[in-house]
Amino acid sequence: MLDILGYIFFVFAGLFFGLFGSGGSVIIIPILMYVFKLSIYESTTYSLLLVLLVSVFGTIRHIQKKNLHIQSIIPFIVPTLIFTYLSRAFLFPAIPDQIIILNTSKDSVLMIVFAIVVFCSGLSLFIPRLRYYQHNFKIILILIGAFVGLLTGLLGIGGGFIIVPSLVLFASMDIKKAASSTLFIIMLNTFLAIFLEITIFQFDFKWTFICSVLLATLIGITIGMSLLNKLDSAIIKKMFSIALLFLSLVIIFIELL
Repeated sequence: MLDILGYIFFVFAGLFFGLFGSGGSVIIIPILMYVFKLSIYESTTYSLLLVLLVSVFGTIRHIQKKNLHIQSIIPFIVPTLIFTYLSRAFLFPAIPDQIIILNTSKDSVLMIVFAIVVFCSGLSLFIPRLRYYQHNFKIILILIGAFVGLLTGLLGIGGGFIIVPSLVLFASMDIKKAASSTLFIIMLNTFLAIFLEITIFQFDFKWTFICSVLLATLIGITIGMSLLNKLDSAIIKKMFSIALLFLSLVIIFIELL
């Protein structure tokens, strides 16, 4: 029964990807940890693979629909890939399983950090959009790209819930353009992270499990992408913000119980 609930949640994760271009990992990681009882390492690794596969599917669909805009996302790509490599290959393995100074586990600390980042991203979308793209905003995009790479390696996320608000605020994109561009960035940084897992850490994936959750996720993303061009951008933005705030508070509540 619990597994069935988990697969239903994966449909919602796909809906996030299709509708918002991001945010699927906000649901995927808690599902893997709290429903399927995987460790933080297993959860982040499976999340990276699922996010990669879904982002490839989503990017192809956006190319077909001519929704993809890559010129404004170039400042994201290089720093994101560099910091994804550094954080996944070196920083994540260096964190001890039990953090004595905080008297808690690595899993709990990373999940609370994850929830705080999600919460801040949700709040940022309530900031009025900056209408004119200025040169110094490129610096901000580069710094945020590096931060996204750091989080991808540490938390197994694509970082879309940070990229989307950043493109809206600093690249003057509307939410629909930001959603399609974000999937392309996610595809690149999660591919690098999974490449590291397979070549360096030799992670043993359970492919039957992956196929089943991927199917559920693809159902959701198909629904989400079909709704994307039918809903007003302002409504999508509000839905995304509220969803991020709610989910982050749920995760913090669970971890502090």
